Amino acid sequence: MKFITEIELRNMYRIKPFTSYMVEHGSRLTPEARQFLTDRQIAVTFETEQSPPNPERQEEKPDLQRRKLRCQMQSMSALFLLTGQELLERDVLLAQKVLELSRLFLTLQKGERGGRSAAGLSFRGCTGISADALSEDAGDCFEVTEFHMQLEKGREIALLHRLRSALREFGIAVLEAAECCPQKKPEEDIISEINYMINALSSLICQSTEGGRTCQRQNPLHTATNW
Repeated sequence: MKFITEIELRNMYRIKPFTSYMVEHGSRLTPEARQFLTDRQIAVTFETEQSPPNPERQEEKPDLQRRKLRCQMQSMSALFLLTGQELLERDVLLAQKVLELSRLFLTLQKGERGGRSAAGLSFRGCTGISADALSEDAGDCFEVTEFHMQLEKGREIALLHRLRSALREFGIAVLEAAECCPQKKPEEDIISEINYMINALSSLICQSTEGGRTCQRQNPLHTATNW
């Protein structure tokens, strides 16, 4: 089942305001998305399994999907810059690493063409994420909770975690777009670069908890490798 988020609706509304919205069969609105539609008095209808296909809607869907993905890329790029700017005031070296990832993301935003690749960046893995798994979905090192906000670098951890979570959501959007839109670059290549950025952020989060002395993914006696 697909969940329609407030961010998706907001981006669509920014491109072209609408007064009605149909929730496709098999999809559900998140509470925030429902509130967004209610606040703007947008009429909501729900497509049923028996509803006849709308040829006009089928034609518009690929183009809308591409436009939505471009808007999500812009939002993601802005979040990279905002995170880097906030970190500059607290940890210059950490900010530089985030901005390095931001430049990698910029190549995806500019048409998803080669240019800089993850292979040319400085992250080489850590104890919990080996070098040969950098482009794979390695999951999160550990759950970030309110406990981590009490640490010396609690603010930095929260900023990195927010960026990592947004990247995960963007990765899902890329896969959804690939289902109905031809890609200039195979979606698996784009996903591998997104995974690289997520894993790099996971390593930075881990290092911020114990100064890089222990790995939160594996045995706490293991020592994490610095980026």
